[in-house]
Amino acid sequence: MIRRATLQDVDNIMDIVHSAQLALCELGIDQWQDGYPTAESIEEDIAQGVGYVATNNNTTIGYAAIVLTGEHTYQQIADSWLYGNDYVVVHRLCTAQSHRRQGIALDLMRHAAELSRKRGFNAFRIDTHRGNIRMLSMLEKLEFRRVGIIHYDSGERVAYELDLNKTNKL
Repeated sequence: MIRRATLQDVDNIMDIVHSAQLALCELGIDQWQDGYPTAESIEEDIAQGVGYVATNNNTTIGYAAIVLTGEHTYQQIADSWLYGNDYVVVHRLCTAQSHRRQGIALDLMRHAAELSRKRGFNAFRIDTHRGNIRMLSMLEKLEFRRVGIIHYDSGERVAYELDLNKTNKL
């Protein structure tokens, strides 16, 4: 089940975030190795109504920020986007270690696509570190198209986009 996160979920979400940070470290990449995301950033997601959790038997097993109001950083490559100005973006996507490779991240991505379609948006955007092989594999399977490189304070990320009107995978 996917539902909006509440402040009562923050500790469980942070446990998932910490396990994701360790997994990224094991891949030898610097993404999320600077303490981000913090509990405060998760609380901000919740306050803005963009934090979502995947649950199984009332246990939190995944988290994502699903944003329907844009991403300022994506303006860096404004001329490169393919599918319009209205889009959903997913940030901070992570799954509990005990539930990895079980489709939880895909469920959260499907939920984001559903919310986007309900708004009449056809574009789905996301970015990740070029070394995040797990995320890159999922994006490839879902047929996201690489659009360009963006830069956050924490480093360079590869940006991807998918036309929700032309996919049956989400």
